[in-house]
Amino acid sequence: MQGLQHYFRARTDTLRAPRKSLSVQYTAFLIHSFVGLKLSLLFTVVLLSGALAVLALEIDWLLYSEFRASSGEVRLGAGELLDRLQAAYPEFGLSFFETMNQHPGFASFAMFNDAAGGFRYAWIDPYTGEVNGDTPVLTPGRFIGFLHSTLYLPVIGRSVVNVFGVLTLVSLIAGLYAYPKFWRFFFRMPRTGNARVFWSDLHKLIGLWSLWFVLIIGVTGTWWFYKNPLVSHLGAPYPVESANIKPLLSYDDMDNISGTMLSASSMITTVRKAYPDALILGINPPEHNADPYTVTFAGDAWLVPDGRQNKLYLNPFTAEIIASHTVDKYTAAQRADMAMSPLHLGNWASGNPADLPVKLIWFVFGMGMTVLCISGLIINLKRTARAARIVYSRNKIIRRLHKSWRIIRPWGRPFGLFKYMNVLLILGIGAGCGIALTLSSQGTKGAGFLYQPQPVGNWEVSMNAVAGLLEKDLNPIRPDATVNFNVELPDGAAEAFKFAYLRVGEPRTLRAPGILIHGPKGSRHADIHLPRTLTGNEKIWLTAIGWNDQVYQTQWSLNANGKETIDGR
Repeated sequence: MQGLQHYFRARTDTLRAPRKSLSVQYTAFLIHSFVGLKLSLLFTVVLLSGALAVLALEIDWLLYSEFRASSGEVRLGAGELLDRLQAAYPEFGLSFFETMNQHPGFASFAMFNDAAGGFRYAWIDPYTGEVNGDTPVLTPGRFIGFLHSTLYLPVIGRSVVNVFGVLTLVSLIAGLYAYPKFWRFFFRMPRTGNARVFWSDLHKLIGLWSLWFVLIIGVTGTWWFYKNPLVSHLGAPYPVESANIKPLLSYDDMDNISGTMLSASSMITTVRKAYPDALILGINPPEHNADPYTVTFAGDAWLVPDGRQNKLYLNPFTAEIIASHTVDKYTAAQRADMAMSPLHLGNWASGNPADLPVKLIWFVFGMGMTVLCISGLIINLKRTARAARIVYSRNKIIRRLHKSWRIIRPWGRPFGLFKYMNVLLILGIGAGCGIALTLSSQGTKGAGFLYQPQPVGNWEVSMNAVAGLLEKDLNPIRPDATVNFNVELPDGAAEAFKFAYLRVGEPRTLRAPGILIHGPKGSRHADIHLPRTLTGNEKIWLTAIGWNDQVYQTQWSLNANGKETIDGR
């Protein structure tokens, strides 16, 4: 009797004893497990696509003959290549011409919109000047790259991906706290006697050897999370100074213009006089009459993306250099911001023999991070299954209920409510991929709201409005939204108009006629931010100014009214 009293007294004291607070190590373990488990399916998609995206260019080179250049020692001039390519596609306006000088085995290319509104790349051999043909923009390599950066989720895609940058950094820090004296596991091979133990040891081994890589991905991803969504959507302060803005031709310059724009070859001739040894990376032709040619060439700066290297801006009518933005003029904060992309993507060795080896290293460790995510999921599943077996072995009713519950809830308990988020986002990615593949061949022409042809001088102009590339089936006219207006200008009108503008509401003065319509032939557009309040009676006005300063105007109902504006969704 006394023994029983002693037992129950001890048991009561144990129950009454206050629980110990969570240790830092155990808290870190819970955080590490939670981050790696709850969104592990989506995390795996992001990591796997990121690893493959490192080799996106090489994947496409293997799949498409158009990407390949013939062997040779002397490349044709960048301007001559662009001029030849434009001559081969006279009905389309080319943009974003890249020489691929930093990749000797690759052809040069430019982008254009075809007659159906789809996006395509035109390719030319830089050694022979022979046009290789054209390919869709969304090649397998680029498809993987866009999947990694946006998940093809409209509006929220980039923000969702950037969240995983924060989760990567949090998981790294928590993992180091969760396993004290982690350095002991650097050379410990995984034990093979038990599946859960094997995956646990493999997880630690890969994680330790990938610490430097995970840190790079975590830091760069976290920085991009700060930019999007915190800065772009939530108004957080941006600590980096604005990049240099491209200069435009002045009103005086435009008044003194006569003749037509010069060729790209003329621009490169001027560049060669100023910078004889410049390695030309790209040429962006003007998108409107006041827009200069932009020529990008390589510099000596490290960790600067190709597209943000030294830039020269040239008057398209005289070939004179009107401004230059060189890397040495960027601030330390701007340089740090630029370094994020090459560090994250592993293309920081572009232009030298180490390029492919560096990319392969990034690919291997990217795949390692993918294995970390999968192995963490397996460890949690096995740990949960082991605990469940112990409970179920003690109670037949619970075991039967569990079997029934698994029919309704086949994924088990570890994901909790987060499994539905995983499933919904995966389904959204699948739908977004289908939309993206369609849009790459169809574009957004003929989608959204259709503004019927209206007379402007001696020509008729039409356009359509969409909310965005992946949002073309949404209502484009929403308060405080940015709308993309694709404008169809006949060739005669494009030549006769010095400028053309769009504005919600009639311009009160020609000093503020609206947003300038710009873009190459076949892809002229204007992005307009709508007012915060809309009554439904607003008009969208097009104002065109001719070379003789004559003014032409027309208007449409901003909202679909079934007459001049039709809802074509």
